[in-house]
Amino acid sequence: MKMDYVINPVKMGGLVKEVSGERIKVHLHGRLGVIKIPRSLIISEVPIEAGHEMEFYFSYIQVVEKPYDYDASDMTPDHEPEPCLLGGKITEVNDTAIEVAVMNNLGSVAVPRRWVFTPIVLEKGQDVEFYFSCMKVIGKRDIPAEMI
Repeated sequence: MKMDYVINPVKMGGLVKEVSGERIKVHLHGRLGVIKIPRSLIISEVPIEAGHEMEFYFSYIQVVEKPYDYDASDMTPDHEPEPCLLGGKITEVNDTAIEVAVMNNLGSVAVPRRWVFTPIVLEKGQDVEFYFSCMKVIGKRDIPAEMI
């Protein structure tokens, strides 16, 4: 069964929940998921800490049978965030969510299953594609990290 749809990147936001070494954990607004990325994907003039408000591009996730030769060269913090089509692999599937390891060790994405387009049953190890960008710090909320 072939499904015809197009995944489009949209500007999204989230809050930094945790900074651990070179990894940043961001909770998406609206309880839409969690993204963990390397510090090298952050556009910021200040040190990153819990409570920073992030802005970035993201899309629904599409399972693909034949992945492209994706190019992550635009995933650099030297310019404003711009969507980049990336690949990844599903590393976890449960009743409510999936987790995807992003190509080139660019982090992981955990989102509700409703964020995934596929006519087939979701399984660990499947190839996926989606739009993503670097994250830009746009502000800071003065709330304790436990509340994020």
